[in-house]
Amino acid sequence: MRFDVPLKIAAAELWLPDARETADDAVRAGILEPERARANDYAEVPVSDIPPPQMAVRAATAALQNTTAGRDEIGLLVHAWTYYQGQDYWEPVHYIINELSLPRAVPLGVSLGCNGGIAGVEAAACRLVCDSDIRAAVLTTAERFSPPQFDRWRANLDVTYGDAATALVLDREDGPFELLSTATVAATEFEGMYRAPWATAPFQHEATIDIRSKLRNFLATGNGPRFAAVATDAVLRTVTSALAQAGLTPDDPRIRIIAPPRFGAELIERSYRSVLAGLTKAETLNLGRHTGHLGAGDMVANLADIARARMLEPGQVALMLSATAGFTWSCMVVRAT
Repeated sequence: MRFDVPLKIAAAELWLPDARETADDAVRAGILEPERARANDYAEVPVSDIPPPQMAVRAATAALQNTTAGRDEIGLLVHAWTYYQGQDYWEPVHYIINELSLPRAVPLGVSLGCNGGIAGVEAAACRLVCDSDIRAAVLTTAERFSPPQFDRWRANLDVTYGDAATALVLDREDGPFELLSTATVAATEFEGMYRAPWATAPFQHEATIDIRSKLRNFLATGNGPRFAAVATDAVLRTVTSALAQAGLTPDDPRIRIIAPPRFGAELIERSYRSVLAGLTKAETLNLGRHTGHLGAGDMVANLADIARARMLEPGQVALMLSATAGFTWSCMVVRAT
C-alpha cells in the first residue's frame, strides 16, 4: 500500500508501568526453564496494575502533547489489542476517546492479534487519504497479560509478554517521520495452530492461556518445516513489496534499521535476522529485552524507541516488521524527515 498523499507520523509514544518481573527471578521461582530463558534472552518485563484502556489514555496523552494538531482536528481514533481490556461486552475505544476529549474523533476497534498495530495504521492512513476534512488520526494499543489466566512467562515458547500501551499520531502537516508504504502477506492455512476446541464462554475448556501445548501439537503433525518455509517467504515478500511501493530497492544505503517484533532473541534470529541478512545491509535490532512482547504494540513501541534514541538521520529509512498468529506478516516503511 503506497501513500501518495504525504502522511507524517507526528508522534510515537511508549508508556510503561514502573513494576518489573525479571527473567532471573522467574528462573529461580521455577516458572521459566533456564534453557528457555537463555534462548529468549529477555532481561525483564513490565507489569501493570492499571486497566489497559487507562494505559492507552496515558500513552495517547503524551503523544498528543508532542503534536501541533488540536484535539478538534483528530478525526479518527483506532484502538488495537490482543488480550482482555478489563470489561466484558464493552468497547474500549469509546472510553479512550471520551477520556482524551476528542470531540470529532470517530472510533474504530481492531482485533487482529499482534498485527493490530499495523492494521490500525493502515486504517488511519486510508481515512486521512479519503477524507480531506480530517487533519490527524490516532492509533492506540494497550495490553495487560494478567495472571492467573495468562502466565506471561510460560504461556508461549519463544515469547514472554509485557504490559504496556502505545500511541501513534498520523498527521497531514508535520512530524519527525513520513509514512511511505505498508505490505501484508497472509497464510490462513495455519490458523488452526493456535485454535482450541470451540467454547461458549472464555476459559471453558482450559484454566489458562496455553500456547505451548498448541504449538507442540502442531509440530507433532510434521507441518513445522512447511510453516517455516511459508513464514520465511512471507517475511521476504512483505519487505520487498513494501520497499517497491515506497520506491526503494533493498540495497538502498538509506535503509538503516529493521525493527522486528519483540519476540525472543532466538526467534528473531531464526525468523528475521537470518532471513533478511542477504537482502539488505540494514541492522536488525532487538528492542524488547527489557519489555517482552507487547502484543499489538510492538511496532509503535519500536518506532518510539527509535525516535527517542535518534537512531535515524533525516532521509534515512526504517523497516517496521510485524506478525501475528493466524497467520499474517507485515512491513511498514518510514523515513526520518
